[in-house]
Amino acid sequence: MRHLNWIPPLYIGAFPYVCLAALYVEPLRDIFPRHPFRLVGIAWALGLAAALVVLFTRNRWTGRELARASMLIKLVHIPAYAVWFAVGILLFLFMGAPLAFVMDVMAIILSGIVGLAAVLRCRRERRLATKAAVVNGVLQFVFCADVFSAVWVYRNTKEDFLS
Repeated sequence: MRHLNWIPPLYIGAFPYVCLAALYVEPLRDIFPRHPFRLVGIAWALGLAAALVVLFTRNRWTGRELARASMLIKLVHIPAYAVWFAVGILLFLFMGAPLAFVMDVMAIILSGIVGLAAVLRCRRERRLATKAAVVNGVLQFVFCADVFSAVWVYRNTKEDFLS
């Protein structure tokens, strides 16, 4: 059953793409024809629930596994950020930029919660020093720096523990 732990991080990784589909794919827009943002709201609620599941069950993971999950989520989100940026530029006159900003913030919050869980678990396992854990815990919620932080945490939490 250990493989079921990966379901919440997989959804968090897919979250920005689910939102893109909810807003721009015709069959999904037909579900809520006048209010496609309800589908985005449902996707956000599911993503938040998934992120909180990872945060509160972080003791079921090793620090290295959580760091890998966080890094993969953040790397998978990079193309989505590029698409949202393009949508924001193309639809600037039609409120595209604020929509793109909100979607980016929602994705960063979800992936940041997973990153925070990884940092907390790695600190508890003494894979990260306290100072590094504090800095990286904050960086998990900073645009662009979150990707570098996630990669750094994964690379620096190898199998050998800090003393």
